[in-house]
Amino acid sequence: MKTKKQSLRLWLPLLLFPILTTLTACKSQDQNQDQAALMLRAENAQTIEEESPILALVLTSRDAKENQELIDRFQETAKEQGARLLVRLPDVSEEEALKAMGLTEPFTLCEVDPIEYQMLLINELVAENADVIAIHPNHKEALGPILTAARAVGIRICAFGQEVGEESRDIYTTPEEAAAQAAALLRTTE
Repeated sequence: MKTKKQSLRLWLPLLLFPILTTLTACKSQDQNQDQAALMLRAENAQTIEEESPILALVLTSRDAKENQELIDRFQETAKEQGARLLVRLPDVSEEEALKAMGLTEPFTLCEVDPIEYQMLLINELVAENADVIAIHPNHKEALGPILTAARAVGIRICAFGQEVGEESRDIYTTPEEAAAQAAALLRTTE
């Protein structure tokens, strides 16, 4: 018998399909094929049950200076909690991520890869049944809907470094405290 949380997670990819369709409309055919493969992997991951809780970490870019320190902190925290750690790095540079964080004027998502990549990674983590997602958002407003959708299926969200709306997170903290705060959220999901 499936729990309500598991049932909602099965429907989330379908609910997020309109967002992903809009995003992929701006990509080349190769990228559309990559997106289809990602969705297929995400759907297949839903059938895998893990015994240990899953703590996920989504960072801003592949080359941010603080990445290794944060990953090390989260690895230690996951080990202490008996959790499995999933680390996701958007395939963008730190410079691109910083530009995305500073966007204030209206923009089209298909012009902003750092935000798109984080959206896709969050969707993937939902499909992988993450219990807690700790994220350093690349944009405080654009990621709100997908984080809110993740929360709707029972995933706890720890945002750090860049605040997002209250409806999009369970907690906002500093990068230094993110691992400890994510661990606290992980304990409340058990």
